[in-house]
Amino acid sequence: MGRFYPFDESGIEFAGKTLMIKEAQNESNGGQDGGTGLNVWDGSLLLARYLEKKPDIVRNKMVLELGSGCGLVGIASGILGARRVVMTDLSYALPLMKENVQGNRSSVAHSCGAIDCKECDWFHPPPIVKLFHSANEEVRPDVILVADCVWLSHLVPALLDTLQKYTQYTGTKVIFTYQQRGNETHEEFLRGINDIFDSVFTIDTEQSVGLAKPDVFHVIECSNKSST
Repeated sequence: MGRFYPFDESGIEFAGKTLMIKEAQNESNGGQDGGTGLNVWDGSLLLARYLEKKPDIVRNKMVLELGSGCGLVGIASGILGARRVVMTDLSYALPLMKENVQGNRSSVAHSCGAIDCKECDWFHPPPIVKLFHSANEEVRPDVILVADCVWLSHLVPALLDTLQKYTQYTGTKVIFTYQQRGNETHEEFLRGINDIFDSVFTIDTEQSVGLAKPDVFHVIECSNKSST
């Protein structure tokens, strides 16, 4: 299917600002993900629009994004008032991600304390304190965002292991959006998150916030019993 949500590299209206995200040619040798981190996918646009409808999810929060790609969701979180955003991906994706952060600097200057771009390989995830560049062992994300990262079956176990490592802290909420591209990977992912989290809730975005989406797109919120 083609792109469902409108997107234009020259800018899209978002929360009263203009959000500009550049893409690059897909590099098939870019990494374990096939170089897909250089493109904007519908799952990212869906998550950004969902957060636009519910900005309190990220406002004044410490936000960690996994598989940030071009940086659309993380920068959108900054526009919505996140206290700090750490976007992560494989090393090949970081130059474009940083370029997009710089290109939207004026849009986030008065709403977000900082947006950082860090390398995070799910097969060797760095400690949270390294991602947040903090000496405080108690530092943790309030929210973890993951957009359109559920499609290659060999990456699902590594993603789940990374999530388990990063959600051992009480109070961390995780929100996934992705386009289902086959039953096997989808079912493996669902089994995994149900093993990790106490609460796994599928969100009907049209009913809850008036945001339409095709049936093949999923929005899932996960948390542990200690989360608020």
